[in-house]
Amino acid sequence: MFRVQLTNFRCFAEATPLEVLPITFLVGENSAGKTSFMAAVRLLLESVRSPQNPFNKDPYYLGGFDQIAHYRRGIRGRAKSFSLGITLPKDAASGRSSRRPSVETNHKFTFVKGAPQPELSEYEFKTPVGSITLNLEEQATLKVWKDGREVFKFTPTTRSPPTALLRKDLTFLRYVFDEISYVKERSGKNDHRPIQDPSVAELIANLVDQFDKSMLAMARRTFASAPVRTQPLRTYTPSEIAASSEGSHVPLEMARQKISSPSEYESIHTSLLQFGANSGLFEDIDIRLLGKSDGDPFQVVVRTHGPPFNLVDVGYGISQALPIIYQLEQKRPYDAFLLQQPEVHLHPKAQAEIGSLIARLSRQRPNALFMLETHSDYIIDRIRIQIAERILDSRSATIIFFERKEHEVKATNIYFSDKGEILKAPPDFRRFFLDEHARLLGL
Repeated sequence: MFRVQLTNFRCFAEATPLEVLPITFLVGENSAGKTSFMAAVRLLLESVRSPQNPFNKDPYYLGGFDQIAHYRRGIRGRAKSFSLGITLPKDAASGRSSRRPSVETNHKFTFVKGAPQPELSEYEFKTPVGSITLNLEEQATLKVWKDGREVFKFTPTTRSPPTALLRKDLTFLRYVFDEISYVKERSGKNDHRPIQDPSVAELIANLVDQFDKSMLAMARRTFASAPVRTQPLRTYTPSEIAASSEGSHVPLEMARQKISSPSEYESIHTSLLQFGANSGLFEDIDIRLLGKSDGDPFQVVVRTHGPPFNLVDVGYGISQALPIIYQLEQKRPYDAFLLQQPEVHLHPKAQAEIGSLIARLSRQRPNALFMLETHSDYIIDRIRIQIAERILDSRSATIIFFERKEHEVKATNIYFSDKGEILKAPPDFRRFFLDEHARLLGL
């Protein structure tokens, strides 16, 4: 799908590019950088539409610059800047009608200390045919490069947002690219610097076109879950629905669907029943309305064996799994799911069924991203089984393994063979489990 490179970002110093595939597992010890990586991916995927203060958005609260910039200790101290980069592979299709770029494209965002949050100091858009850099240190300056040589320099006018705003909000970058495209089209007018060289004008047109396609391909509507979901309530009162990483909105959304969109609710309800049966968690889960109007309270009831019980009276695992499963089964509006420990409070059979669910949804939605930060071998093993049974392609899934190395983290992609075997895993990937087995055997 794409590659991510983090430099001087939290525990990542000079990180190598990491490949993100449709199903990507983040595996490693606690405090090894998994959540930081996931937060960076969310920021990159939402860079076109990110609001101000993107570093502290539920459920990722990274702090200010001093908490985000990598600290090297000793005389080197804290890094003066950090960068997030994303590389999108080229698409076989070409032409302006294509949603994806016809060449490999790279976006690199460099941040420095700001008030109160880190601010963008430089943005680079790079392709094999040329690149554009936007420097925001003082006055915004945009440069076009080809073969390592500057071929055009442009200072955005009042048509673009002021530099102070560009530094704080990534969503305004596209306006600068709109303006350089306008300059290219209106070259020779008195209010713009003319482009004398036709090859430069063609290069700029190509870069702007690839920028538009690349941004469109990169932008994703993301759902990010917290590692622990909200506690269930015995009775719910309808209120305004706002998506929450802890899943507190799910019972309200279910009740709204049952009242306002019965067919939509029935589709989701059927999917929930299928997961409940396959995982052994429940036989039925439903909304019990305590009145006839939209404003009346309601309850979530669960049937495992025998009569239905209130959600608060059954196993805690059901209430923890419900927000994840419900959000995944929605036909809208997300196409990137960043899930932290979806296996919390679930027994192995239910954990494995999450793997089957992810595999099924990935086949149905080939352009969607499912990224799971997990400690569950059962979820990963179920994906391996799906690969071995030729249900999934081996190149649709990867594990990113995070290792702590003194004052920084090393992350490595691990891939699967066509038989579901784990290929070329780092020595520490299974060392803990092997050591524990050795101790058990007295070796």
